[in-house]
Amino acid sequence: MAILPKKVAVIGLDGLPLNLLDHHVQAGHLPTLKRLIDSGMIAANSLSVYPTITPPNWTSIATGAWPGTHSVLDFWVHRSGKPLDIDHCPQAFSSNNSKAEYLWDTLDRIGKKCIVLNYPVAWPSHMKNGIMVGGYGMAVGQQNDQIPTFDSVVSLTGNQLFTTGYYLHGVRGEWQLASGWKNVEDMGEDPLEMACELNHYHAKENPAPTTWYVLARQTGNTAYDSVTLSPTRDLKQAFCTLKVGQWSDTIRTELKMTDGKMKRVSFICKLIELSEDASNFRLYISGMLCLDDCCYPPEVAKQINSNGLAGSELISLLADWFGLSTWLEINDLYTQWHTETAITLLTQNEWDAFFMHYHSPDWAYHYFMNAMDPDLTHDKKVNDEAWAAHLSMVQAIDRMLEQITKALPKDTLIIIVSDHGEVPDGPTFDPYKALVPAGLAKLTAGQNMPEDAEAVKGFGHEEVTEGAFTAAIEFMESFGRKTDIKNTKAVPLQTSYVYINLKGRDPDGIVDQADYEKVQKQIIDALYTYVDPGTGKRPVALALSQQDARILGLWGDDCGDVVYATYADFGQGHGNILPTANWGVGTIKNVLVMSGPGIKKGFRMERTCRLVDIVPTICYLLQWPLPAHVEGGVLYQAFKDPNFVYEEINKLKAGILRMETALQRGERQPWDKHECA
Repeated sequence: MAILPKKVAVIGLDGLPLNLLDHHVQAGHLPTLKRLIDSGMIAANSLSVYPTITPPNWTSIATGAWPGTHSVLDFWVHRSGKPLDIDHCPQAFSSNNSKAEYLWDTLDRIGKKCIVLNYPVAWPSHMKNGIMVGGYGMAVGQQNDQIPTFDSVVSLTGNQLFTTGYYLHGVRGEWQLASGWKNVEDMGEDPLEMACELNHYHAKENPAPTTWYVLARQTGNTAYDSVTLSPTRDLKQAFCTLKVGQWSDTIRTELKMTDGKMKRVSFICKLIELSEDASNFRLYISGMLCLDDCCYPPEVAKQINSNGLAGSELISLLADWFGLSTWLEINDLYTQWHTETAITLLTQNEWDAFFMHYHSPDWAYHYFMNAMDPDLTHDKKVNDEAWAAHLSMVQAIDRMLEQITKALPKDTLIIIVSDHGEVPDGPTFDPYKALVPAGLAKLTAGQNMPEDAEAVKGFGHEEVTEGAFTAAIEFMESFGRKTDIKNTKAVPLQTSYVYINLKGRDPDGIVDQADYEKVQKQIIDALYTYVDPGTGKRPVALALSQQDARILGLWGDDCGDVVYATYADFGQGHGNILPTANWGVGTIKNVLVMSGPGIKKGFRMERTCRLVDIVPTICYLLQWPLPAHVEGGVLYQAFKDPNFVYEEINKLKAGILRMETALQRGERQPWDKHECA
C-alpha cells in the first residue's frame, strides 16, 4: 500500500529562477534545498502562466486555473467597459478579482483547516475555518490592491529616514543645542537635538501629526558617537540609543490617529551615519507594522511577533538611504520574520494545508541582476559584490526553509515553487513607438515620444542604483502615457495587452465592430515590424489576436484584443517575457520542488509542467476534492507509484467481491458442493 501525505505545505519564493537555484545547489551553498531535492524531485521545465508576473501566477498556483478562467490577467486589472486609461487599471491584488475557486476555499468547505501567509491576491479571506495573514499586497502590512501603477500603502505609516541631508521622502532636520531633557545621567559636551515630524506619505489610514526627538551626544571623547530616539525629551521613555551600524531591538509603541484612537505599532531602527561633528546624520526607521487589520480571524494577530517589515525596502535602497550591506541586513530581518511567523502559525494551530509567499527575490533581482551579468557589468568588483549579495539572499532563503520544514510533520507534502524567474533588464519597449507611426494611436497634445533607448549598458560601480532606478522610470512612463482617445484606435495597457477602442464596448469607442479583426491585424503587423533603433532589433517576439491567445491560457471579455510578448533582452526582467525565455545569467523558468510521502527521490523531471498543475497534483495525491474551476493536469511522473489510485480501486473491488460472495454463501462452508452461482 502506498504511503501518502496527509498535509501539504506550499512555500512560494517570488521571482526565483531555476538556473540560479541550480547553480547554488550544485555549489553546495544551499543544503536544505539540496536535501529537499535529493529526497524528492525538481522540475527541469516548469513554466509560468503568461504574463510572467506576480498576480496571475500566484492565482493560478492556488486555483489550478488559467488566467483566462480566473480573470486575474496581469499585475493590474482592466474590466471591459471601463475607460481605456491607466486611471481605470489599478493593481489586481484582491481575492475578489479571481473568478476561480482557491484550493483553501475548497478545503474549508469540507472542514479542512488552512493557513495562508502573505499570499498575493488572497485577501479578503472567505474561509470559515482557516487563518489568513496579509494577502492584499506583496508583503504583510502592505496594500497594493486598487492602487495605481506600482505604488503601495501601509496601514499606518511607512519607513522613515531622519537626516541632515537631502533624500527622497527623507525627514530632513537641523540640529539645535539640546535642552530640557530628563533622566539623562551624562549629556556630554554640546549635546544636540533634532525634532522630526513623522512622514506619513505611505499611510493608508490617517495618523495624527507626530513629532519624535533625536538626541546626539559625545559619550566617549570629542566626537558625536551616539543618538537616542525618543517620543519625548525624557530618556526613560526613549525607544533606543544607538551607535553607527547598530540595530535596535523591536520597539513597540502606539500612534495616535486623527480621530483620537490609538493604534499599536512596532518597528526597528538602525543608525546609518553620524559624522564626528554630527553634520552628516542618517537614522533609518522601518515601516511601522500594525497587524490588527491584516489577520483573519483578528485574534491571530496576538500570536504573531509584530516585528515585521512591510517589504524589503528596495525603494529606500534605490533612493540611497543606505547601501547594499544594510539592505542585506534588512532582508535577513524580513526573512526571519516570515520564518518565525510561519512556525508560530504552524505550531499553535491545527492545519491541513499551509500556503506561504515570500517576495524578496523578485525585489532583489530588479536591483542587482544586471550587475551579476559579466556581459552587462564589466566592473569585476561590482560583479563580485552582486554575486555575493545574491548568495547572501539565497542562503537566507535556505535557512528559512530549514527552520520551517523542521516544524512540519513527516506526513507533509512539501512544495517549493516560484511564480516566475527573472532575466536582466534590457531596453524598454514602448508599444506607442510602434502604434503611433502606424496611425493606430495618437498621444495627447504636449506629449512627445521619448528618445529611443540605447542598447543596454553595463553598470559601473556607481551606476548600479541609477541604472535600476532609470529602467523602472522608463517602464512607468511607457505604461502611463496618455492618448487622445477620440482619435486613437489602439491603447496599450498593463504589461502585455493592446485594447481596441471599440464602439459599443468602450466609452469613447471609434472602431466599428465590423472592422475589429482588421484593426487587430494592423496592430499585430505594427508590433512585429517595429525595429528598435538603439539595438537594430525587433523587440516583439510574439503578437496574437485575443482569439489565438487561448494557446497562452488567455481569453475572456477582460483580455486585451491583442496580446504581445517581447524578447528576453527587452524589458524589466519578467512580465511581458515568455515563460521559456533565457537571457544572460537569468531564465524565466520557475522553480518547482516537491518532497514528501509518495514522491520519487532524487528525480529530475524533464516533462513540461505548468503552475496550473500544482493544485490537481496536490488533490490527487492527498485524495482531496478539486476546486470548482481547476484546469491543470496531475504530475504523475513525480509519484513513486503513479498507479496507486488504480491499485487501491482494484483492491477495494476485490474486497467487495469477496464480501458479496461470502454474503451469498450464507452459512454454508467453503467445501460445500452447493456453491453459489
